[in-house]
Amino acid sequence: MRKPETRTYIELLKRRVASLRLMAKELLDCRQSMVRMDLESAREHISYQQGLCSEIRFLDHELRVLRAQIVGPAGVESDHTVFASQFDSASALELRQVLREHADVQKRVRRLNQVYAGLIRRSRRSINVLINVMASYMGTYPPSARHACLFPRQPGV
Repeated sequence: MRKPETRTYIELLKRRVASLRLMAKELLDCRQSMVRMDLESAREHISYQQGLCSEIRFLDHELRVLRAQIVGPAGVESDHTVFASQFDSASALELRQVLREHADVQKRVRRLNQVYAGLIRRSRRSINVLINVMASYMGTYPPSARHACLFPRQPGV
């Protein structure tokens, strides 16, 4: 049992859980910004989500490297019981608890991401419809007298 490595693994996993919780909050907040059509706020949320994704990728890499150190290169692909056997009883209990939390928050983020993706798809369809409507009416109606001074007709056009 490598006590420092197992402790570090649990701490990295806790950081990943915290990052996923922040991602869930950001997905909810960004969805609200989009519903309110607050594009600036949505951009800020998306930027923060990108940072969280980078952090989660970094943590994933660190967790893989640490797992390889704990069980050895051949054991990286082994099942969870082989990996958990490397922990003392207290650490194994804590690991199981953190893994449960991780699975719960990961499921929540996956669901929120699916809802968010659906919102984006529907928004894209609505925008495409509006673009098509505008394109089909371009040039159909002459400018009103009020707009004639803003957009004077050019001779020969």
